Amino acid sequence: MDSKLCDAQAGYESLLSALLPSLAGANLIYGTGMLDSGMVLDYGKMILDDEINMAIKHLVKGMPVNEETLSVAAIKEIGQTGNFLTHPDTLSNFTKLLRPKLMNRENYDRWSSNGESSVYERALEKARKIVATHQPASINENAQKEIDEIIWETEKELKVDQL
Repeated sequence: MDSKLCDAQAGYESLLSALLPSLAGANLIYGTGMLDSGMVLDYGKMILDDEINMAIKHLVKGMPVNEETLSVAAIKEIGQTGNFLTHPDTLSNFTKLLRPKLMNRENYDRWSSNGESSVYERALEKARKIVATHQPASINENAQKEIDEIIWETEKELKVDQL
């Protein structure tokens, strides 16, 4: 795949195509990994879209506002001039933040010295690793029998229709 197809515009379009319906209550997002009006499926973009969808899911879930999430007890304990950075509540709340897996948070010098990989390159690398190593879970024998019966019935119906 030419990485020129999966650029900032493609990401922007993925975000808007998924965010607005999600905010309106949709529970199914269409188009993950698609480029060129759905004529191309790109595994790297699929990974990028998954990251976008994860962020949207986190956002749409909302944030509860209550005494615990506002750290009211810590504010009372520490007061207005204390240090919140070292308080256990701060670390506990920090771990609940969205943490993207593909985004590079390094400064420019470190990113440059580490090879200047683009987010698309990192996504494509992850996709290749998944394709190379994924082992799907096996299904139980009863489920396989039901699938085989559905296929057999469908094939039988298709043969009758062709007569």
